[in-house]
Amino acid sequence: MAYLEFAEIQALERKPMYMSDWIAKLDDFLKLSGRELLTHAGKISHEQALTRAQLEYEKYRTLLINQPSTVEYHFDEAVRKMLKPGPKGGGEV
Repeated sequence: MAYLEFAEIQALERKPMYMSDWIAKLDDFLKLSGRELLTHAGKISHEQALTRAQLEYEKYRTLLINQPSTVEYHFDEAVRKMLKPGPKGGGEV
């Protein structure tokens, strides 16, 4: 947020900023927050990253498929209320 607010202030003040200026300011913000700057291309290839992302997405999708949808949840809740004994519950169906 602070980086975007900085950008907005620069725009409101009509201060010209070049790409090298933005890179330097972003580095400053990252250093300020205690983050380590990436000074190399990394150790993982593009293909490895895509494969990992696809595997993680499949795990997430499987988790979602196994969860009841909102409609199913509300339906189950309504059935439980109907079967609940008492003045508002319907008892047996």
